[in-house]
Amino acid sequence: YICASFPSVGISIFCFAVFAPSVSIFYDVVMAKTITLKVESLKTRLDKYIADNSDISRSRIQRDIESGNVKVNGEKIISPKQVVRLDDVIKYAIVEERKVAAKPAPLKTLYNNHGLLIIDKPAGLAVHPGAGLKGDSLADALLYYFKDIYLVGEEGRSGIVHRLDKDTSGVMLIALTQPMYEHLKDAFAERKIKKEYLALVVGNVKQQHGTINVPVGKSKKDFRKYTTDDMLQSKDALTEYWVLDRLDGYTLIRVRLHTGRTHQIRVHFSSLGHPLAGDSLYGGKAAKLAGLTRQFLHAKQIEVQLPDGTWVEAESDIPDDLQIILNNLKT
Repeated sequence: YICASFPSVGISIFCFAVFAPSVSIFYDVVMAKTITLKVESLKTRLDKYIADNSDISRSRIQRDIESGNVKVNGEKIISPKQVVRLDDVIKYAIVEERKVAAKPAPLKTLYNNHGLLIIDKPAGLAVHPGAGLKGDSLADALLYYFKDIYLVGEEGRSGIVHRLDKDTSGVMLIALTQPMYEHLKDAFAERKIKKEYLALVVGNVKQQHGTINVPVGKSKKDFRKYTTDDMLQSKDALTEYWVLDRLDGYTLIRVRLHTGRTHQIRVHFSSLGHPLAGDSLYGGKAAKLAGLTRQFLHAKQIEVQLPDGTWVEAESDIPDDLQIILNNLKT
């Protein structure tokens, strides 16, 4: 391990591990530095001003703003579109993301053909590294098992066209070639991919079948959360559901997403007063369920059309930890 200190730029300690040449070098950094900018333009977007005055990519800046790492005149700003004006002071705390490293992880493959990979992601595996992430990620495993995937898509997110929350299990699409990556990105944008989930929600959902057609956006109060009111960057969101079973104080539902907003299912059902079981972020203490250590959400099924017009469908069995919860409630 090599460690160094750089007080002049605000880095208290920086360590990385060097391994044999056949293994990728990777490192973890908790906090790098804070940069301060004084606005010298009359009026411009916050993310654009930082990008124009630093060597950081605009997409990375936008993610960091939404994560609450940027303040303007001492006030935390979580909208990249925020307008800054002459003499405003911007403080940007740059939290370094762990770099992707080729490392093995158990991956269950459901389909692998025509440049398309469909996997069954286990709960507890993050899709890609982020600030503060501890442990391996799906991006690490993809780089380990598919050596050329670094050529596909975005750096650090090679082959990844959509994501599941770390604690959500189930089916995910991965592009193994750039043409398939572009095809899947277009299919998601045009809502041509069918996704269904299993969820257990708190309380008795009265309607046997229903839709939730309410916009979702970033919460103004908590940068970790999305919401259906008092939001930033509102986007249309449509969720359809069917009741499968009514248990003791809970309802098991099948959910079809017609849009793919971050935390959409969790936010929509929380807004109805039926947060997902185990979802402490959106349900608080009311969502706690003995024996459940994550939100009860499983990506059950996905359908996608290949460029040649063929439809591919993949399905994931409900994981043991969630099945045990259902068995306990039924007894």
